[in-house]
Amino acid sequence: MQPQTFYSNGKLLLTGEYLVIDGAKALAIPTKKGQSLSVKETEGGSQLIWKSWTYESQCWLDVQFSLPNFSIEKTSDEDKSKWLQKLLISVRELNPSFLAKTNSIEVNTHLDFPRDWGLGSSSTLINNVAQWAQSRSFRFTL
Repeated sequence: MQPQTFYSNGKLLLTGEYLVIDGAKALAIPTKKGQSLSVKETEGGSQLIWKSWTYESQCWLDVQFSLPNFSIEKTSDEDKSKWLQKLLISVRELNPSFLAKTNSIEVNTHLDFPRDWGLGSSSTLINNVAQWAQSRSFRFTL
């Protein structure tokens, strides 16, 4: 099976800065740089292997979740893995079929920009995961 790939452009907030989190109106423009997410089914048990890569191709997060409950089996960063776990569980609550019955899955994310630039490493990830969860070609089944 060919991997599924999703991409989201970063954003540059012109006004509102981070007050937008509290509901303030903001003006933003998309950037050329963004984040990709690729998903492929692999052999093995029911697990989700997640690796996040910097723009310099360095792995900054390496997590192994068990499926279908998203419990963390191994991780390189407990705090970031728990944040990702909460995101995946939230997606499951919105789409109960999301990774409910799957073989092993490998996910790789790649940033086109440094994480500290403020272009939206979290927001682009959330958008990519949302695209993945809503994808019509989402067909990972046992």
